[in-house]
Amino acid sequence: MKNSPKTKDQRPKTCLPKSRWKSERRQPRVFFNFRPSPGCWLLWAAWLWCFTCGLFPAQAETLKVPSTIAAIEIQGNKLVPENEILDAIFTRVGEKVSEEKIKADLKAIYALGYFADVSSTYEALAKGTKVIFKVTENPEIKDIVFEGNTVYSTSELLSLIESKKGEVLNFKKLQEDIERVNARYKKDGYLLARVIDVDTDPKTHILHFKVVEGMVESISLEGNEVTQDYVILRELKTKPGTVLNENVLKQDLRRVFNLGFFSEVTPNFEPGTTKDKVVLQLKVKETRTSTINFGGGYGEREGWFGFIDLSINNLFGTAQGLLIRGQSGQQLSTYQFKYYNPWFWPQKLGDHTALTFRRWLTIGRDILLTTQDGVYNGFDFTLSKPLSDFYNISWTLGSENVSPYGTSSFEPYRSDTIGLGLSFDTRDFWLNPKEGRYYNLDLKQGWKTASSVTSFTKIGWDLNHYYPIFENQVLALHAGVGIGFGDVPFGELYWAGGANTVRGYYPSEARTGRRKLITNIEYRLNFSDLFQGVFFYDWGNAWDEGKPDFAQFISGWGPGLRINTPLGPIRLDWGVPSGKAFGEGVMHFSIGQAF
Repeated sequence: MKNSPKTKDQRPKTCLPKSRWKSERRQPRVFFNFRPSPGCWLLWAAWLWCFTCGLFPAQAETLKVPSTIAAIEIQGNKLVPENEILDAIFTRVGEKVSEEKIKADLKAIYALGYFADVSSTYEALAKGTKVIFKVTENPEIKDIVFEGNTVYSTSELLSLIESKKGEVLNFKKLQEDIERVNARYKKDGYLLARVIDVDTDPKTHILHFKVVEGMVESISLEGNEVTQDYVILRELKTKPGTVLNENVLKQDLRRVFNLGFFSEVTPNFEPGTTKDKVVLQLKVKETRTSTINFGGGYGEREGWFGFIDLSINNLFGTAQGLLIRGQSGQQLSTYQFKYYNPWFWPQKLGDHTALTFRRWLTIGRDILLTTQDGVYNGFDFTLSKPLSDFYNISWTLGSENVSPYGTSSFEPYRSDTIGLGLSFDTRDFWLNPKEGRYYNLDLKQGWKTASSVTSFTKIGWDLNHYYPIFENQVLALHAGVGIGFGDVPFGELYWAGGANTVRGYYPSEARTGRRKLITNIEYRLNFSDLFQGVFFYDWGNAWDEGKPDFAQFISGWGPGLRINTPLGPIRLDWGVPSGKAFGEGVMHFSIGQAF
């Protein structure tokens, strides 16, 4: 399949069998439709059919002259208590003999499930008639065996069922046992697993439950003309030889979506070579992952500038990323190189260990447009590794040299840092989430070395929530707090004001400090796969010491537009500062969602 030249929403859409699921609305749900083998119900189905139709291996003797019932007797029961049988019948001593009641009693006794045959007869007594119910018990269960179970141990399955060793086989209880076992598999996501047969050995009286669990026989891929097969397969915990699980497959698809290379993923299922196996087929639709952009313009921070960007997110189909960016302007020039490898050195560091390397050089005004021009020359390495489907840990080692440029006269300094991050992420698609949560705790430590004079600590915590509220509509919430200790250098200060914090303020108007508190609310409406409208409200501040003074906090509001591209949404926001007219707002331009 060729890459589409049209710009589409890069949010993948998972197509499940018979329907197309759009991932911007909800997590994929996987449905399975397999016929159970009729052989698994032979014991209880025959019993149920006979009971429903009234075709029992039982007979009621006809009494020619109705008389009073003088006694009721149960014959043939050895293990089933007599009182349990008597409690099930309607006939009582002292009543007139009723053949309709006797027939109902036979059905009631048979419905207990313990008996292979039930019949009735009469015996004349001096004071009336004795009603005799004759029963033939099912065999005693000598042992219970499960076959084909690998997910749960036999002891776990035995704890679910009511049938027990040493008891009389009960067809009614057996039906409920089958339902309990099937329900346990279904509850835990094993939707293909089921009991397909139950039988009793006529010689040993051992009760056998035969289970099939739905093992994945093989996995096939279709549509990935650029992306290598192993890039997709290594994201799957569902592998040949494992039991198919809906919950595991959902997370597998989520990881494939978040590679960012596909707009659609279709899982289909075909029968395997045996009835207990299934073939998983994944059909993907690739999207464009490489771009080259160039142009120019004017910005408050940069002045007049020109730029060129080369971005490759799926280098040679290996999922490695490469970014080369250059920008030259009147007030600011920046150069950046970035390399990303999501599976770095798996033989030593294990699966899913990602490496990110960044190298940058910035010449000109700092981000807050102070009068201090400088040269910012730095790099960092980041290693990240998932702890589970939702938890991730990362380590970052970085260094930056800052020196004066032009007429600036501040003392040059070097900042060496190490960072530790822990995140919790249930977002359906990280580039443009529609539901889920993202929490991130970040610790950054700078230390003094022979060439570094700064020693500081920063702790930051961000919480994002995404709620689908109506069709194609999302409510997104964010809160971020941060605190710094020690000699925090200028480039490491928190700030409030601008495109990514409190919109409606130019960078030169931003607040800075060693503490921050930022909150953001966005209402997002998808007009199409290409365009998304936004209405936002931001509130926050950054300060140096002490408790927050809420009277000093700033806020902004306004509308925004998102244009979806292969590299993420292009973000245009018109921010209006609190207390100012709509026409006095500030236009913000950025790449990616604000949070």
